[in-house]
Amino acid sequence: MADKTAPTPDGFAGVLRLRFTLVYAALFLPFAVATPYLQVLLRLRGFQKDAIGWIQGTLEAMAVLAPPVWGWLSDRSGKRRLFLALGVAGCVPTFLLFGVVKAALLAIAVAVLFGFCYRPLIPLTDGITFRYIGERGGDYGLVRIGGSISFIVCTLTLESLGIARSGTGAMILAAMCVACGLQFLCVALLPRTGSGHAGPADPSAAAGGMSAFLRRPFVLFMLCAFLGRLAMMSYYGFFSLYLKEVHGFSKAGLVWWIGPLSEIPVIYFSQRIMKRIGVRNLFALGLVGISVRLLGFAVAPARALWAVVPFQLLHSLTFGAYHCASVTYVSRVVPARLHSTAQTVFAAVTVGLGGIIGGGLGGWVAEQYGFTALYGGCGAVALIALVVLLVWVPPLSVPEPEG
Repeated sequence: MADKTAPTPDGFAGVLRLRFTLVYAALFLPFAVATPYLQVLLRLRGFQKDAIGWIQGTLEAMAVLAPPVWGWLSDRSGKRRLFLALGVAGCVPTFLLFGVVKAALLAIAVAVLFGFCYRPLIPLTDGITFRYIGERGGDYGLVRIGGSISFIVCTLTLESLGIARSGTGAMILAAMCVACGLQFLCVALLPRTGSGHAGPADPSAAAGGMSAFLRRPFVLFMLCAFLGRLAMMSYYGFFSLYLKEVHGFSKAGLVWWIGPLSEIPVIYFSQRIMKRIGVRNLFALGLVGISVRLLGFAVAPARALWAVVPFQLLHSLTFGAYHCASVTYVSRVVPARLHSTAQTVFAAVTVGLGGIIGGGLGGWVAEQYGFTALYGGCGAVALIALVVLLVWVPPLSVPEPEG
């Protein structure tokens, strides 16, 4: 039986939906700068692809270390908006350091500092949002589309302003400052949720709760998501360089925006889709999309941008389906009291560890064997993840009981 999602009341009515949508729109502005253009900035600073891979991998590594630290501090203090704002504020000076470093080891150190502030932004925001949904109800996809729209608007704006013609990277640095400034202001739009301090923990409950992360559904699903993220690092870490070096196209933002545009319908209707086909099966479509997309990049002829652009439409699956299904599956497979911890652990292993290995290994493959080998190999990794998912990961017919 396909796993079905239970209906939830609409807690995002009226002005509150607008507020959360604006929060997610602002949240993804820094990502619309860093994701397509950090690799370009590093190239302008003289770094080779293998060095860029390790720098990007280090940035992803902070998704393992930073979110649990920030999440624990924000939950413990009860001042969740304050810690989110501090993270945003810290992104500006740390990102600016990329504009002055020239040695790979120093750039890796900067990636640690920037990643410590940058990587927790999405988990912290999602944590506040899901806490609100837990209290008031609501459909995550309805407000998350704000991030997709802002990513598109930001990249198109930067391209129209000539960011691709920047020979020094100054516009990339300035864009990050503006993006973080807008996000900082929008943090105030988040409502206060829940009580202040977490209070003392129950040791017996904590000990029993940890077993939830050792259960077969959680472990196997996390493995599949880890492999999917590892494969997609070939896209997130090197797509702009691939466009420039293989297809002679330097205005990467004009191609990047197609992806977020295609994901909007899937994210918006994600809850309805999961009710019909199941959470696991939507995630399976995400892995199918990853494999087809990356293999498409691998076989596309050089200097043939027309052969690459259609595969950007698969972002609807590689991010839209992948992300919405993964956060939903994780929230369903553990007891409700462990939702925040589960999302943090899941993000640390998949986004963090998957990013480290995918970034470092991907940069080495690209430097030694080229982009065809990079995208072909990563497409095969996604196929392995799909097989594991369909054979060993169970669908969820009913929510897991508290335990």
